[in-house]
Order: sequence, then structure tokens, then C-alpha cells
Amino acid sequence: MAFGQANEVADEREVGINYLMGLYASTRIVPSSTQAPVGVEVRYSRMHTSQQSWEQCHCLYRSGVFLNAYSFRNPVALGQSIGAGLFFEPLLIHRARWDIAFRALAGITYVSRSHDAVTNPGNRAFGTPINGLIGTGLYGRYAIGPHWKIVAGFDYKHISNAGVRLPNEGLNIPSATVGLTYYTGKTIPIPHYTPASKTSKRWMFRGLALASVKVLEATDQEPERGFPIWGLNLIGGYHLTQAHVLSGGVELLDDQYFKEQILRWTGHYQPYRQLTLLAGYEFWQGHFAFTAHMGWNVVRPYGYKPATYQKYGLLYRFTNGFTTGVAVKAYGENTKNFQALLGMTL
Repeated sequence: MAFGQANEVADEREVGINYLMGLYASTRIVPSSTQAPVGVEVRYSRMHTSQQSWEQCHCLYRSGVFLNAYSFRNPVALGQSIGAGLFFEPLLIHRARWDIAFRALAGITYVSRSHDAVTNPGNRAFGTPINGLIGTGLYGRYAIGPHWKIVAGFDYKHISNAGVRLPNEGLNIPSATVGLTYYTGKTIPIPHYTPASKTSKRWMFRGLALASVKVLEATDQEPERGFPIWGLNLIGGYHLTQAHVLSGGVELLDDQYFKEQILRWTGHYQPYRQLTLLAGYEFWQGHFAFTAHMGWNVVRPYGYKPATYQKYGLLYRFTNGFTTGVAVKAYGENTKNFQALLGMTL
């Protein structure tokens, strides 16, 4: 059952530090890494407990800023990074002394070693020193004293430059994490709730226009150039609950970057537009939706592989159904591109 908060609780503030231990070493660079990355992250956040906040999320949630640093433990190819950004963290389970929360984050990061044809040709992960940083995580907190909590969980981050400059295979950093948090005030008691408005609507439909830009590498004959990507994303879904949605649909894509890439591969233009079948899962929290789909390119240039990819999105739906957000298209660790999205959800 969904609930909304009637009696407001004073918002808490937190300052915490976490240690992150990567779960595997990257082997897709030369020389390959022999050890998994390690990192440290400092966070500042606020717990939102007001009725207005509830109406935005249908949940208690934290939001805040973070600063992190990683050693990829491969000083020759990957070096180190330092990044910062914002995060949104709805609580999935909340009790007086402990809670479990899901986090989504976005920011930018600087990497000390990026691709260079002469000095660092084996780094295919980072084409530029400045990269985008996105991630998710699942965390548990437990209060061990009046102002202290221990934090533990699973953290996943992805670094890439969204195809602004190639090569750009990106780097995934799944990690186990543990840390300590200092918070103001007492542990938040379980608030008194009043029922939120229910909906009997099970089916949803969404149409989004998408746009992106991707840069094609320079050659001896051609300079480096950026090309637009346009498309239409049509999705239908069924609400298992208010928060959990199974969804699928189609995506139509006009990729001018891909058109020019095929020209370089074959020496002539050929059909390049794509049609993809999508199927996956969405997690809805109030006006926010986190989406994850597998895609199968049923219409694509002959012989082109891979035929499948993954797509992850963060959307915001206004009360009138107007929807906007961002998505990332990836194949394993290889980030294809980021996309801006705009449309309607019914």
C-alpha cells in the first residue's frame, strides 16, 4: 500500500565517507589491469520528509552531493580519477534505526590517463580527460549511536564521454562498499502516514522523441566531425504494483553517425536506419521512473553486429503526463551514446 506523510518530521542532514572495493579488474585495455579499482567517496545529503516532497516521490528520500576518487590500480593505462555530482536516494524500507535505499547519481569526473595514439594507445576506455559519471547503488544504514550510522551495500558506476570523442568504450566499476555516516538529530521515527491517492490504472503508454550527437574519429582523409542522432521511442507497460512496471516497445532510429561510419567501412552508402524491439523493467517512484531495457535490432544493416544492446533511463513525469529525461545506450562496457528525451506518458 502507498502512503503519504501527514505529520512532518524535521529533515536530517548527513555527512558520510565510504570505501569502495571493485569487484573485478578491467581486462579490455593494454596493459590489462591485474587488480580491481578501489575508491573513496564523501557525501552530504538531506532527508526529505515533507508532504510536498512525498508528492514528488511517494516515498521518503535523500538527495545530496558527492565527491569521489578512484585508483584504477593501472597507472600506465588508466591512472586515477576524481569526480563530483548529485544523487537521488529513495528509501525502499524504513525503520526507526535502519533503512535500505536505492541511489541514482550523475556527475562529471576527471581521469588522469586518457587515450593518446602515441603515449597511451591501449586505453580504449577514455577518449578525453573529462567524462560523464552515472551510477546506481543499493545501501543499508544502521544507527549505532545518537549521531552515527554504519553504511554497507553495492555500488555501480559507469564512466564515459558519451561519444564526444573516440575511442569511448567507457569503464564500469561495480563495487562493494562500507562506510560511516554522521547525522544530525535523532534517528527518524516511523512517521504517521495518511493514505495517498490510489490509481486503478494498470496500463501505461509512453512516446518519447530522442536526440543525441556522436563524434566520428578523424582519419588521414577526414577531420573529426559530430553527427546528429534522432529517433522515436514508443513503450507500453503493465503495472505489477504502483512502483514496479514490466514494459516493452519499439525504437526507430535515424543515426547519421552510423550512416557515415558505414560509408568508411564499405566505401558506399547503404540502408542505415534501425528498428529495435525493447523489453524490460521500470521502477516508478512518484514522478520519477528508472528504466532498464534490453534491445534487439531487428532492422539493421546486413551483417552488422552486435544485434543487441542495453538501454537505461531516468525520466521525470509532470502531472499532465509531459515527460523528459536522459538515457544511455550501451553494449556491455561499451557506451554507445547518451540521449535527451522528451514526450508524453499516458
